[in-house]
Amino acid sequence: MVQQDREVRLPMSQITESLIFTVPLSFEAHAIAQQYQKQQSQPLKAKQVYLNTLAVYAVNFYLRCLGFEVDVDDSDSRNPLIVKFMDVADLSIKQVGKLECRPVLPDAHVCQIPSDVWCDRIGYVAVQLSQTLKQAKILGFTQTVAAEIPLTQLRSLSEFPEYLDQIRQTISTASTASTAQTVTANSQTIVNLRTWFEGVFESGWQSIEDILGVNITHPVFVRSVTPLKNGIKRAKLINLGMQLGELAVVLSIAIGQNRNDTVSALVQLYPGPEQSWLPANVTLTMLSESGEILQQVCTRGQDNYIQLRHFKGHTGDQFSIQVSLGNVSVTEDFIL
Repeated sequence: MVQQDREVRLPMSQITESLIFTVPLSFEAHAIAQQYQKQQSQPLKAKQVYLNTLAVYAVNFYLRCLGFEVDVDDSDSRNPLIVKFMDVADLSIKQVGKLECRPVLPDAHVCQIPSDVWCDRIGYVAVQLSQTLKQAKILGFTQTVAAEIPLTQLRSLSEFPEYLDQIRQTISTASTASTAQTVTANSQTIVNLRTWFEGVFESGWQSIEDILGVNITHPVFVRSVTPLKNGIKRAKLINLGMQLGELAVVLSIAIGQNRNDTVSALVQLYPGPEQSWLPANVTLTMLSESGEILQQVCTRGQDNYIQLRHFKGHTGDQFSIQVSLGNVSVTEDFIL
């Protein structure tokens, strides 16, 4: 591998002039992909993880050629718990941030970006894998967050090193000059969701109609309804604080009982009583009992609701839901 690195290490000027950078996918690349693939029990998920891992390997190789220092272990794509619940293919660049490396099939015309990675990313790189998976072509990058980005709209790799350098300089300046304080709020109460089936609700958890003063047939809620068997839905008004002009959002949780004694749950976030849309860059996160990110989604602007994917839990399972915007975050704790 040392010899191979020397053969492809090009002068900076030659790299930045290239529109496409080709990376050979060696035995090492496939060994790493197989390692993470084996951790998945579902065939489709296993294939997704395999391709994602190859894309990350290719971008890692490219960044090292450019001289950027990466931290693979700090990447979400190396966290088995996150990979299990989310479609992630990120690579953490030291002093820059997390870059998403999205695999593109040979006949594709767009780069697909799952909503799982619309937050906490400095950009998205399109990596076209060959039919035989023996090589990867890094086509370009984008800052745009969307479900699909046409490959013709990607920014050229010739702009990429300067783009990363600008982010690094901005972060360095901000960390030196910033005096902003992070504001966090954690509920002192652990919400027992199973008592909801008995009609017992903790303080602050009401029906959406009571909070917003609208009927559940309002178009926003009709579009967001996902039936759960024997489902119960409650919501809580979340105030994100003075720093944001008393901005309020509504956190909603719907639960349903299953035959095997598990509980299905759906978490959604709506605008507050005085708003029609959620503000941009509001993040909704599900955390494990130990604080690891299990799911995450964020608003893009003019979203009238966002939601996490359905999940199931057993008796005694604990998790937290965090709503955050900028330096302000509010966390609610739950037990099944």
